[in-house]
Amino acid sequence: MKKLINYSLALFFLTMLFSCKKDTIETVITPVPTTGLTTIYQAAFTSAVHPTSGTVKLAKDAAGKKFLVFDNFKTDAGPDLRVYLSEDLTAANFTELTNKVTNGTYQLDVATTIDTDKKRKVLIWCKSFSVLFGSADLK
Repeated sequence: MKKLINYSLALFFLTMLFSCKKDTIETVITPVPTTGLTTIYQAAFTSAVHPTSGTVKLAKDAAGKKFLVFDNFKTDAGPDLRVYLSEDLTAANFTELTNKVTNGTYQLDVATTIDTDKKRKVLIWCKSFSVLFGSADLK
């Protein structure tokens, strides 16, 4: 009975580790303005289940519009990756910014309704399998 439970647990963890993989991820580099943005918070990504790297900044323009600016961002591919702004790493209280996660340098709009003083964790989340690929803690 113990062996069956151990094998079941091992199979579960292996499934979680490899289930959010896809062959390729599209690399898109969208120009980011080099001037006119003021950094509010910034952080480096750390890996969770899959390698995730690069930096991210929460920035605003002169009009007060906020953006998440990804710089040299890279993560593994997944079938259902999302970018969340969250209060914690479990995505219990989050706002989805996009369902199009790409590698490269680009920016995403942040709605004015999002409380960026509370939601300062940027999560790369596989929604299909509830798996955290990587995160950044904006400070």
